[in-house]
Amino acid sequence: MDLLNDTMRALAFLSRLSVPQVWFEGYGGSLSGTVRGFPLAGVLIALPASLILLITHALDLPEIVSALLIVVALIITTGALHEDGLADVADGFYGGTSIDRRLEIMKDSAAGSYGVLALIVSVFLRTALLATILDEVGVIHGVAVIIGTEAASRAVMAKFWQSLPSARAGGVADQAGSPPAEAANFALLLGAVVLAIGYGVVGGPLAIVVGACLTALVFVGFSALCRKKIGGQTGDTLGAMQQLATISLLLGLVIAL
Repeated sequence: MDLLNDTMRALAFLSRLSVPQVWFEGYGGSLSGTVRGFPLAGVLIALPASLILLITHALDLPEIVSALLIVVALIITTGALHEDGLADVADGFYGGTSIDRRLEIMKDSAAGSYGVLALIVSVFLRTALLATILDEVGVIHGVAVIIGTEAASRAVMAKFWQSLPSARAGGVADQAGSPPAEAANFALLLGAVVLAIGYGVVGGPLAIVVGACLTALVFVGFSALCRKKIGGQTGDTLGAMQQLATISLLLGLVIAL
């Protein structure tokens, strides 16, 4: 029951899906305490996109169109939460020359050239990779890929949050506090299980191993970049991590297939 509570509370923050108030009774408001539910929240976030896949398959639309509509559905479902983080990180990391200036740019809601380019690349890569996968597997396997990817990418985000210190005092991630290591590890394990099921039925053990290893490399590399550029993590870097994990997981599956 506690895991279900964490999942619904995490879903309310990570998406635009409506969550009944009954799930917030006795809730203190700490997002960091809900990270155990991040992977299952990812499963629920994947459902509208999975429905889009079923509809586009029934209409016999080209895979590239299906893939683009799936990406759009995910963006709408989350309110572009993670895309906004990616854009802010790109602008801040490469538009500022000091830690304070980078954090200031990241806090600005306006999107700069680096941010726009990062979003274009992210949408293009996710669409192209999904289209390639859908061209290789059936519609049910496609649903398994979407669910596995969305769950695992948010598990990686939870572990990333716990692994780095807060870089901005008073920011969203800082005010929420650092997630307990046990909760972040549980989320990572749960996300790995969902990923293993989703990718396993599509590409077997190789798909799981390649996707996981590639994502681990991206995790380590982006963590090091965050430490160098701003000294830790912010809410924006959490969103960027989710986007990078999604791309690396899908790329790993394409390589394995």
